[in-house]
This record gives sequence, structure tokens and C-alpha cells, in this order.
Amino acid sequence: MGKEFKMNNDSAQVSIKPEDLKDVLCDKCENQTFIQVSMFKKISAILSPNGQESMIPIQVYKCDECGHINEAFLPKSPSGGLA
Repeated sequence: MGKEFKMNNDSAQVSIKPEDLKDVLCDKCENQTFIQVSMFKKISAILSPNGQESMIPIQVYKCDECGHINEAFLPKSPSGGLA
């Protein structure tokens, strides 16, 4: 793993090596691979810009092995809880 990623942050350059990064694992089975899936949220006609109830897709990631979605991948509400 000899690749390095260089990031510019307000004129300071940071080199990041993949082997220095912490793996993200499934909270349920500890698998390391995930698949992008869609969840849908309903928006009421009152809040909708077109005045009609509709559904909004939200992209999340589920475990490729067991299908679990880590809480960290779920959308959060402005109050800090799950949306």
C-alpha cells in the first residue's frame, strides 16, 4: 500500500497513507465492504416546494455481507437524532 493522498487545507499540505486510516466495519458482523442503497423519506404537501406530497431518495450504505446499516450512515435530524 504505497499510495499517499495529499490534501490541501488552507495552505497546509497533509499526506495521508491508507494504512494509517482506521477501517470502517459493519457494527453487526464486522464486514468491511458496503453497498450504496436508497432510503426514501416522505415530505408533506405543506413543506413541499410544489405543494404536493412526495418522496425524496436518500443515499445510504448497507453491509455487503449481512445487509445491516450502521447508525453512522443514517441521516440525522437537525436536533441530532435520527431523521
